[in-house]
Amino acid sequence: MDLAILLIRTLVLYFFLMLAAQLLFRRKKTSLADLLVAFMMTQFVVLAIDKPGKPLLALLLPTLFLLVLHLLFKPMFSRSPREDDVKKIQRVPLKPQTADVEMGLLNDGLPLSGPSGPLPLPLILDGKVLDPNLEKLGKTRFWLKNEVQRYGVRRFKEVAYCSMDRYGHMFLDKKKS
Repeated sequence: MDLAILLIRTLVLYFFLMLAAQLLFRRKKTSLADLLVAFMMTQFVVLAIDKPGKPLLALLLPTLFLLVLHLLFKPMFSRSPREDDVKKIQRVPLKPQTADVEMGLLNDGLPLSGPSGPLPLPLILDGKVLDPNLEKLGKTRFWLKNEVQRYGVRRFKEVAYCSMDRYGHMFLDKKKS
């Protein structure tokens, strides 16, 4: 008998909680207050299931009261931007960005430098030597060949990616065979 009562109470409370959730979360924007009230309501529901000896109405009334209070006072506590605040926001025009897929870089018109200086310069991409970048460093293919041989690479085609940072440190990633 107690099990049947517990199941009926759970079913009633489930539907009550689902209806309350529909009221709380009917807008696309959910506020922190909505979530807080939902958590408080679920605590009351857990108490109602956990204490089957107490009358259901005695535990359901505080939950219902909390929901009504929240729905009544939410507009008073939710802050909407005033027109003065909206006018203060400056519109910043965005530059269109272009992607250079071969180089894997995003160019937005800014110089290619990071917080600590210039970014590493790619020297080899997918087995192909980037001669313009070698020229920027004042290096030759012969020099590059000697450098990659230190990493156990015999041919440029074996390299997936190779770059050099501003300190002369080389990074090399071999192709997976």
